[in-house]
Amino acid sequence: MPRARDRPATALMTRVVVIGAGIAGLISAWALSDDVDSVVVHDAGLTGQASPVAAGMLASAAELADGEEALHALAARSVRGWPELAGRLRDAGGVDVGLRDEGTLLLSLHRDDDAELDRHARRLARLGLPPARLDARTCRRLEPALSSAVRAGLRLEDDLSVDTTAVLAALRGALRRRGVEIRSGAVEPVRTGERVTGVRLSSGDVHPANVVVLAAGAHSRPLAARVGLEVGVRPVKGELLRLRTHTPVLTCTLRAQVDGVPVYLVPRRNGEVVVGATSDDCGFDTRRTPRAALDLLLAATAVVPELRDAELVSHDVGLRPGTADNGPYLGEAAPGLVVATGHYRHGYLLAPATAVAVRHAVLGTAAWPEAVPFRPHRPVDQKVGLP
Repeated sequence: MPRARDRPATALMTRVVVIGAGIAGLISAWALSDDVDSVVVHDAGLTGQASPVAAGMLASAAELADGEEALHALAARSVRGWPELAGRLRDAGGVDVGLRDEGTLLLSLHRDDDAELDRHARRLARLGLPPARLDARTCRRLEPALSSAVRAGLRLEDDLSVDTTAVLAALRGALRRRGVEIRSGAVEPVRTGERVTGVRLSSGDVHPANVVVLAAGAHSRPLAARVGLEVGVRPVKGELLRLRTHTPVLTCTLRAQVDGVPVYLVPRRNGEVVVGATSDDCGFDTRRTPRAALDLLLAATAVVPELRDAELVSHDVGLRPGTADNGPYLGEAAPGLVVATGHYRHGYLLAPATAVAVRHAVLGTAAWPEAVPFRPHRPVDQKVGLP
């Protein structure tokens, strides 16, 4: 498709405003920036933004849960799009987003965890994706820093990860080079009759737009309510830690449960290990808690004892945009309003899927059938909890 600036002068002007500058908002702007006349991103800079805090796991296999087969289908297709996306971002600005393809090890440290490994293996097998079952010796051969308490593991070779800081920087840089403006400050959508026609700035001025993309994460619900729409998104607090060792101790992502505490360890190429993450339905609470730090540190060092001597780089909090069924809202919610929110733990994993869904909603391009179950108008039941 020709770039917007190469269109005939008689072509209609298309102006898009994106509310939100996390992964969903930036990837939406990226998806549209070559094919519309103007894209402006508004970044409210609210505390508790999930995207800068996220670990960056692209884990469609590890994240599979009972009853979430439709979400897995969307995630599995999306993760296959990440190598191309990473290459395009590198070509656009020379930024390496740290895509890693060493996979994930799901680990058992106790007898009860063996049964959970078996259950997860059966979930994947039902989808035609039987994982490799590893004994303790093989796990430690792959990751020598593992604790002697490790009993067994599942190797998920198709799960990837990215450096979230690098991804956000790459997208911002690529958007600037395409002439996309990223403005600071809060905005809200404006409705005229049946159609959303722009956004209102904090000054009271209205910025008109043909399409508004609502990608405000955990803050999407009150913004949608401004134009009389219900978007069933709520904040789910997550705390995580970043550690650094003198020399790399891991090559792949590890996931385990230690004394009832689920933990993941995601290595970065800069030597950091991201340790996460708690999950609390407690509203817009962004306090860092000793309980979370203790739970995560005890669990992480039980899996990799060498991390006891690591440097504690940061303790961060993010508010994930949770939904009743853990799936995102993708597509047109009203004339002039496209939503890309509710990604919960899967903002980076679903970035390619989000780009395609937003582009389809705005430009009418080819849609993915896997995205159909996540249309904005599906039933919302706020009483349904997380698994």
